[in-house]
Amino acid sequence: MPRPKRAQGVTSEIHIRVTSDEKDILHIQAQKAGLTVSEYLRRCSLNKRLYSRVSDKAVARLSSLCGLQKHLLMQISGLPHEATLRNQLNSVLAGITATLRTIVMNDEGSE
Repeated sequence: MPRPKRAQGVTSEIHIRVTSDEKDILHIQAQKAGLTVSEYLRRCSLNKRLYSRVSDKAVARLSSLCGLQKHLLMQISGLPHEATLRNQLNSVLAGITATLRTIVMNDEGSE
């Protein structure tokens, strides 16, 4: 991933003290947002929008996979090993749903 461009007209510095844990968290959050720590802190403190790096296509694809899993669950009635198939499909559906929730929560938290 390329490094974000430097903000235009940045000429002043502000020094703040944070704990080691806070510093680690700031680095992780900035990396998730695809920003430098400085740009991340600038946007957060000035209430500027943080854009998600999650692709809308990826979210749409995961959503469609949920639909396909639900469709398969409805189609397996009467098949041999129905209970096993149902458990496996439910497990996959739960995994996709959890992933979507994580993406949505992270996306909302970065705005």
